[in-house]
Amino acid sequence: MLTFFSGVSLPAGFLGAVYFYRIRKEDTLKLNLLAALFMAMALRCSKSFLCFSLGMPTVGMALGYLGLASIGPLLWLYLKYAGKASVQSIEAKDYAHFLPSLIGFITILLMGREVAIELYFFTTYVVLAYVLWGWRTFLLDKDHHGELLRKWNLLLLISISVLCAIFLFQYHTDYLVNYMIGSALAAVAFYGLLYFALNHPVLFPVAKKKKRLDPKVVQKVKHAIEGEKVYRKPSLTLDQFSKDLDHPSYLISLAIKTEFKKSFSELINHKRIQEVLKELSKQDQDYGKIEGLAYSVGFNTPSAFYAAFKKVTGTTPTEYQKAQRRKPQLPDIVLEPKAIGEL
Repeated sequence: MLTFFSGVSLPAGFLGAVYFYRIRKEDTLKLNLLAALFMAMALRCSKSFLCFSLGMPTVGMALGYLGLASIGPLLWLYLKYAGKASVQSIEAKDYAHFLPSLIGFITILLMGREVAIELYFFTTYVVLAYVLWGWRTFLLDKDHHGELLRKWNLLLLISISVLCAIFLFQYHTDYLVNYMIGSALAAVAFYGLLYFALNHPVLFPVAKKKKRLDPKVVQKVKHAIEGEKVYRKPSLTLDQFSKDLDHPSYLISLAIKTEFKKSFSELINHKRIQEVLKELSKQDQDYGKIEGLAYSVGFNTPSAFYAAFKKVTGTTPTEYQKAQRRKPQLPDIVLEPKAIGEL
């Protein structure tokens, strides 16, 4: 019966590993870490099955230890990179966390069961330390990177915490029934994780690829705006502007955002108002014909002009006029020619 419950965990672990490694197509690094974590948990939980049902006592103990000692580092690495976008590989120093698992695996193969029992006992507490650190990382993470990912990380931490508690409980009891109960709970944790993953096809949001923008398009837009002053055309629309430049409207809009950091309508009104302000700044400007000036730069109605003026400058044309009149004018300086002898 013990080997039965241990064996039940094996297919769930393998299925989870294959699912994250081969089927899901989101973030490669994080999915590979999850696949390895599922495999590690499956190896540890199937130790009894490997040792007794398959008749591989030494190899089974060694593989089980390899899985046990890898659970902590894999959990820690997954939580370390879970909230980071566009990370392709772990840091070189992170591989050092797996040295104890490899050393223990080789040691058990060479020295057998006696040393394995001590290593299992000590390493389980090491895994517990990793799990506690994982909880600290999870609770201190204020961003959470999406509610779905937060739920998955919480379920993963709870499941591994339960597994760790089961392992410790089994070491401190001699009753076979407790081993069977622990193995059954481990199988439930496995299938619970797998069920959640299958019902939520996307855990990690896929970063949208930035559209490449042809510099020639940006240059054409810039020339049309600043060189040809197309904003002076009344009722100019993005579609009309795009047709004139012979490019799709989404591409023209992207070029404007890239070059001017504004939307199409914001840019057109901004350029029109800037030209009006330039004229109003001239001391000899006839301020009584300001609406005529607005029409000349492309505005169709006074209301559209006044609204755009207020949005760009934060004031009204009348207030701007008064401010211009209050500015002191420098007196004209007449330079008299010097006598030839003074030169």
